[in-house]
Amino acid sequence: MKAKLSLVAVACSILLTACGGGGGGSSAPSTGGTPTGTTPTTPPVVTPTPTPTPVPTSDLQTAVAAATYAAGSQQREFFDTLNDFRAKMGLGLLAQSTKLDAANENHLKYLMTNTDVNFSAVDPKTGRPFFHLEDPARVNYTGITELDRANFTQYGGVYVGETGAYGKGEGAKVALTDLIATVYHRVGLMMQFPRDIGIAVGTDQFQTMVVTFGYTSTQQKNATDYFGSYPADKQTNVPLVAYIETPNPFPEITYAEFGTKTSFPITVAVESRSTLAVTSFTVTEAGQSAPLDVRLMTKDTDPNKMTQANTATIIGKAPFKPNTTYTVRFEGTNNGAALVKTWTFTTRA
Repeated sequence: MKAKLSLVAVACSILLTACGGGGGGSSAPSTGGTPTGTTPTTPPVVTPTPTPTPVPTSDLQTAVAAATYAAGSQQREFFDTLNDFRAKMGLGLLAQSTKLDAANENHLKYLMTNTDVNFSAVDPKTGRPFFHLEDPARVNYTGITELDRANFTQYGGVYVGETGAYGKGEGAKVALTDLIATVYHRVGLMMQFPRDIGIAVGTDQFQTMVVTFGYTSTQQKNATDYFGSYPADKQTNVPLVAYIETPNPFPEITYAEFGTKTSFPITVAVESRSTLAVTSFTVTEAGQSAPLDVRLMTKDTDPNKMTQANTATIIGKAPFKPNTTYTVRFEGTNNGAALVKTWTFTTRA
């Protein structure tokens, strides 16, 4: 496969729509390593502690059928690790859909055979990376968008959103960890309403992965008082910097500067139909009184207009210190009701 495909790891849909695939971006405009100044090569796998406690609701999937992915396969690893992440975030689990699996295998075949396409480029008509789109005139075409491709395999979905990543020979946990270490991709993995997931993993040297999320009739719904945060309270082994992604959340810096001019993102979310307003959102190093200098990413401040109204993220303008505890404090409103949360996390050694 040509190097063009190695430049893209496609983000989860962030700009959600009533039907069809959503928007999205791409990550890792590099040959698979981390930005200059970032060590190790990829962040360690990080999972939050079991907070917040999942809010009881009849519309939340707390159990799903066992996946049929082979034991030890990259598909099974991604499936299990993502559902573990979601459970600890108080989000509903995702059930395997063999029809979404088939749609992803078809799209992966399209990507592997049409290597003259610059899949990291953005289609000017839709604003979406070409990774998400197929050209009807090209070989192995099965549908322009991910919803089209899913319905080609008779999924019958109301919504289908697509993400992608690269294991880079290190496996699905590394691919997922890279996505979690970003701004936009992470929020995509925290989407509350999908019920199903499909996963395809290539045998190419980059371990190209295509993942789709969807539902056919009824959305999952968290309770209206849901609050989730990542890193979570008392979480340890937190990485120090953000992982690169496209579009760049921070146009004022280059990808090469991520290792010296970003911290690991801190994200909060309320129920997906709610509006989160920020009064104050800070992170403070233990033993210090002044909070760190951060960028605030909300629907109103996001330069790429990809952030949803129910989420907010802060990203420091310098890496976190290793083996250090930080206190996060959020003050704002959830649909107008006062919301104040304080929690701590500790970075990796």
